[in-house]
Amino acid sequence: MPPATPTDFKIPPILVEEMFAHARAASPEECCGLLGGEGNRAVTVYPLRNVAPHAEVAYEAAPEELFEAQRSMRARGETLVGVYHSHPRSNDPAPSRTDVRLAFYPEAFYFIIGFDEGACVLRAFRISEREGRWEPAPFEIKG
Repeated sequence: MPPATPTDFKIPPILVEEMFAHARAASPEECCGLLGGEGNRAVTVYPLRNVAPHAEVAYEAAPEELFEAQRSMRARGETLVGVYHSHPRSNDPAPSRTDVRLAFYPEAFYFIIGFDEGACVLRAFRISEREGRWEPAPFEIKG
């Protein structure tokens, strides 16, 4: 994985709020979704339904919604730039072993939403499933 720099990824505040709203609505279960965009900038949030058997500690996107989101991205000229999910019981979220094992999109930034006394926190990571490792990735919340 190439080292991240502060300008690696930009996400508008309105998209962050959409992700936070999704996380709050799904709690106490984990939420999940995709970010479509252009280059290093997110432009669309695609919330997905979590169909994991134990959704309070894991996420698995509904396959039909995952495919529909990817079709929508192609139709809009977007690419997959990010994957997000929540850790509803963590105020300092980091990828779990399962998150790393299931990181099938090495080009994407992985965002995890945690909860800190009711407020959401957002962290970004670059994850290499092949190498079995992750590292924090700086990003900017910018319109």
